[in-house]
Amino acid sequence: MVSPFHTIRRFARNLGPVEQAQVVASTAVVVTMVTIITAMLATGQTPRLMDFISILAVGVIGSASVYFSLRYSRQLDEQRQQLLALNTVTETVNRSVELDYVLQTALDKATELLNTSQGWVYMLEGNRMVLKCSKGTTMDFLDTVAEEQPSPSTWLHQPRVERERLTENMGLIHLDFKNQGVQFWASIPLRAKETVSGALVVAGNDYEMFTSKQAELMEAFGNQISVALNNAQLFERLRKSEQQYVDLFENAPDIYLSVNRNHIVLGCNTTGADMLGRTKEEIVRKPFEHLFVEERQPTVKKLLSKMFRDGHGLRDVEEQMILKDGEPLFVNLNSTLVFDENGETVNARIVARDITERKKMEGAILHAQKIDSIGNLAGGIAHDFNNILAAILGSASIMRRRLTDRDKMSKYVEIIEGAARRGSSLTRQLLTFARKTESFNEVVNVNEIIQETLRMFERSVSKEITIVTWLSGEPVFVDGDPGQIQQALLNLFLNARDAMPDGGTLTITTKVAMADAHTTSQFTSVKAGPFVEVTVADTGLGIEKSLQNRVFEPFFTTKDSGTGLGLSVLYGVVQSHGGFINLQSEVGRGTSFSIYFPRTLSRVRTAARQRRQRLPRGREHILVIDDEVSVCEVARDMLGDLGYTITIVHDGKAGVETYRTRQGSIDLVLLDMNMPLMGGKAAFEQLRKINPAIRIVILTGYGKDTTETAALSTEASGFLQKPFQLEDLALKVRNVLDVRRAETEVSSQPS
Repeated sequence: MVSPFHTIRRFARNLGPVEQAQVVASTAVVVTMVTIITAMLATGQTPRLMDFISILAVGVIGSASVYFSLRYSRQLDEQRQQLLALNTVTETVNRSVELDYVLQTALDKATELLNTSQGWVYMLEGNRMVLKCSKGTTMDFLDTVAEEQPSPSTWLHQPRVERERLTENMGLIHLDFKNQGVQFWASIPLRAKETVSGALVVAGNDYEMFTSKQAELMEAFGNQISVALNNAQLFERLRKSEQQYVDLFENAPDIYLSVNRNHIVLGCNTTGADMLGRTKEEIVRKPFEHLFVEERQPTVKKLLSKMFRDGHGLRDVEEQMILKDGEPLFVNLNSTLVFDENGETVNARIVARDITERKKMEGAILHAQKIDSIGNLAGGIAHDFNNILAAILGSASIMRRRLTDRDKMSKYVEIIEGAARRGSSLTRQLLTFARKTESFNEVVNVNEIIQETLRMFERSVSKEITIVTWLSGEPVFVDGDPGQIQQALLNLFLNARDAMPDGGTLTITTKVAMADAHTTSQFTSVKAGPFVEVTVADTGLGIEKSLQNRVFEPFFTTKDSGTGLGLSVLYGVVQSHGGFINLQSEVGRGTSFSIYFPRTLSRVRTAARQRRQRLPRGREHILVIDDEVSVCEVARDMLGDLGYTITIVHDGKAGVETYRTRQGSIDLVLLDMNMPLMGGKAAFEQLRKINPAIRIVILTGYGKDTTETAALSTEASGFLQKPFQLEDLALKVRNVLDVRRAETEVSSQPS
């Protein structure tokens, strides 16, 4: 049994200070009334009616005073408790700006202070209310709202309270919640910037407990939570913005570095570290200039010092950084400066953009321009040399025809002719390199080309290199351009020489090989069949496996002074002839290139001796326009011996005037393309204006495919490349004149 004294003590302990004062006052009133009555009884006085009324009035007033004092003190205490609860919620939800933490904390405090068993927080995402957190249950409150009830979007915008006893069946509370004893639920909107961003929902088991005062308190909670929610959302947007900036900074395609006045790197982005092949720890807190190649470090240090001193950022400064593996990285530097409150520069934000590919492209373009310039120079040299050879070979042709076989000078004439032909072959290679001549395909003996190429190559090779040849006894004929094939082989020989700086063995082998469909399917435009295989093997340094796929790339070279064109020219020549290449190499053991040309069964046609060949003669008048005196003299003697009348002019302008005054007697014009005063093309056009039917044979030290010659070749009557022999000139002149005569005869016949 509970002691009455214990009950009284507990009651007194629960009273507030104001209530305790009122109890004391009421007790004093009662004690006073009892004392008055006791005193009157003790003195034998008979209480009068007025005394009784006075005592009763004092008691009633005192009791009323105590009652109302207790009532209002409880109201004040409730308000104090609400303020304390509101303050508690405010402090709790404002303690953090993490959105998830704010929502969960707000829900915990709200259910605790409102003495409810369950709660939910929903946030508006698009047009949907998404559950963010819950307490006291795993059920989703909005999933249990009956379909006949208004949509949550209609009641989440204002506070709402619904009650339903467990015995009632109004559909306001779902049966699953009723089974848990829930008899009411209430919701308040959560706002951010005057717009509803979510809702707080609580539910409890006491049907009567959620009074209007509690609803007001809950709404006050909602206001405080909305403030915290607004702060949290602002922070969340700020965090996302910062994260986007960080992502942009870290994953930008360029190198971003922060550097202080002492040139120490304060920060580096992830992309920058990856591009440099280093970790951030290897970059940060290190001198900025140490990220550059050693020879550029003093320059970079001066650049940074000047930048901080003058207060002007870097603009498009090209430098070379260095990767961890020692490879250079070409970069373009730009920077912005960070100033303190005194206007002094404290930091610099430096952006380094990788321009390595651009520099390679610029280098390739420059190299191509250089090669083009060399080609033009080579073409000019070859042209002039062909003019010289034309005089030599033409003179030798005249001498050969005037000598007998028994003449002692005959063999020397043959030597001169052979040397001139070899010189002509060399100039044609130069013109091919300069792209100023056409390719001449013919049936060639690969063994002979190898032997001729080796004779040229042996002049440039040291005695420490031994050359071994194993040439096939079978016919190894191919249909191709002998000049291009010789150039390709020479490139291979030179590569092998350079791969053996300390000497070694160069082995050249030829044989006939069959390539089946499986082998040729690995290459485009290569057909199965018999091939001539040429293998060039050296015992040199070898090529690393990782580089073997790149050796045929234009401008790729591992030599300090290489052009990177040798093997690319080889690849182009072999491909243009319908062949293919195999490469085998091992570092320290040497390299072997096997090139395959489609074999032809045709044989090389042996040049017939034309010493005593009867050459066609004529009596026509020929005008020769050429600035080379020696070529003109040889042409005069060649054609003069054949019966022609020759007129010589040494420049284009004089040639046009000569033809203008004597066109009636001139049957053919031999016109050089490169001349002073008026070039061959301009002279050609002027001559055609004078006489559209004029017969012109173009003479040039360049090839037929050059720009100027190609434009005129369809309009000209013929083309003859220097150097030429007597037989070539005689046949060309006669053929052109005979065609003109045939056309004249046809046009003169009656229709």
